[in-house]
Amino acid sequence: MLGRSLASARVKIGVMFDLSGEPRELLADARALEAAGADSFWVAPEVDQLIVLAALGAVTWRPRLIAVGVSAGGALSALERLVTGRLLQADASGVDFTITVGDGEVERWERAQIPPSKTAWRELRAAREAEGVSGLVLRNDPRLLDLIRNPDVEDDRPDLKLAFG
Repeated sequence: MLGRSLASARVKIGVMFDLSGEPRELLADARALEAAGADSFWVAPEVDQLIVLAALGAVTWRPRLIAVGVSAGGALSALERLVTGRLLQADASGVDFTITVGDGEVERWERAQIPPSKTAWRELRAAREAEGVSGLVLRNDPRLLDLIRNPDVEDDRPDLKLAFG
């Protein structure tokens, strides 16, 4: 990691998508989460990951696309070419995932629940940073966008105060 220890690196945020809602909203959420700074997009294991990752890759440019436990094959190779180096494979072990990135570095990711408050969010991130966790994978949720955009802002919705005068 070029002079940084894993414990001093900021915890990255990955977003787990599923197909429980409207697909067009999923793609709009992906664009908004990309703009907010999400590091990676993951797909729930109960759906065909490669199809959803291809759709996410088609509407975004920066986030890494993570396939968990997908065996190599023609579809995986085609997707790797389509998303120009953003596709990575992860291995799952309980609540943890490991990803080996291009330079041989191993990232440890952990599943997490959306915290109930900004204070709990800061505490979760700080605790995982101290443990050397590379990233947190959270399910797509309307509150997640605000947590990524404004992780350390104490007041959750100052824009509403302005709107009400």
